[in-house]
Amino acid sequence: MTALVTGGAGFLGKRVVEELLARGQSVCALVRKPEQAEALRRSGARTIIGDVRDAATRQAVRDAQVVYHCAAAVGPSYSAQDIFDVNLGGARNVMEAMCDGGRGRVVLVSTINVLGLRSFDNATEDFPCRRAGEPNADVKIEVEHLARRLHHQRALDVVIVRPPLIYGPREHNIPRILSAVRRVKFAYIGSRENLVPMVHIDDAAQAILLAGSVAGANGRIYHFSDGARTTMGELIDTLAELIGCTPPQKVLPYMVPAVACRVFEWLRRLRLMRGPGPINRNSLRFLGTSRSLDITRARQELGYEPKVGFRHAIAATVRWIEEHDQHGAPTPGVKPAAAR
Repeated sequence: MTALVTGGAGFLGKRVVEELLARGQSVCALVRKPEQAEALRRSGARTIIGDVRDAATRQAVRDAQVVYHCAAAVGPSYSAQDIFDVNLGGARNVMEAMCDGGRGRVVLVSTINVLGLRSFDNATEDFPCRRAGEPNADVKIEVEHLARRLHHQRALDVVIVRPPLIYGPREHNIPRILSAVRRVKFAYIGSRENLVPMVHIDDAAQAILLAGSVAGANGRIYHFSDGARTTMGELIDTLAELIGCTPPQKVLPYMVPAVACRVFEWLRRLRLMRGPGPINRNSLRFLGTSRSLDITRARQELGYEPKVGFRHAIAATVRWIEEHDQHGAPTPGVKPAAAR
């Protein structure tokens, strides 16, 4: 069986490629830059250099039995239009190519952020989506709608997975939080008791591969996480302890950053401010809402079971961050953890 992983050089896609290769599968990885392809080739994967919207991608999709669609344009370097063009256009290209080929499954990596900028507890897959005015989340709603239409109209074999915050070596969220804690710039929004749904990269890869292999998953949506009910206070206290800092205690009322977020958006629309402000909707959702997921469906239908515990995994993640610079290269003068 041949598997195609789009975004194969990314944080999640690379881990999916590694796990597929470890299981002895034939893997093709789609990457955007030649320098990203070399390391994947050395690991045993075939590579294609290109954009998910390219014609070459359609051919690669038609040659695959399973496509793990991990590619996405995210981050401040992309405009809202770029995010919609790449994320929706790329997903359409992948899914329509699979329909034209008449065989194979697409595993679409979505996000729990499609559920909106609001709090929820034990949300199931039937919890309604809600737009939040945040391009990275809203485009995933469009992608999910397209997937469901193609599933019903053209019998597309598609599975949608919705991970929460994925963390581990080489990701970018925990390093930013660590920096804020270290610089005494971190403040809670609303409450220290807000629940933070998380999953380690190894468990995320496990869930995604299960979604690609379980026959009865066709047409289904799955939530997954580490199954814990970690609060924001527990996360930040743990991070502060690991880097030897005093845990932050400041709690801002929710409305203060919420209003500030709207003001910064208004200033950008009027071109009175450039770049992201100190707070945006993504940060407001992460820090200012309390969210947890019901992962019963993934457990019962996919056989998913989280294996990586929070305390051990977050400590290993922080060690990796401390030993590498922001680009993933070893930090000069810092010994690897194993040598300490």
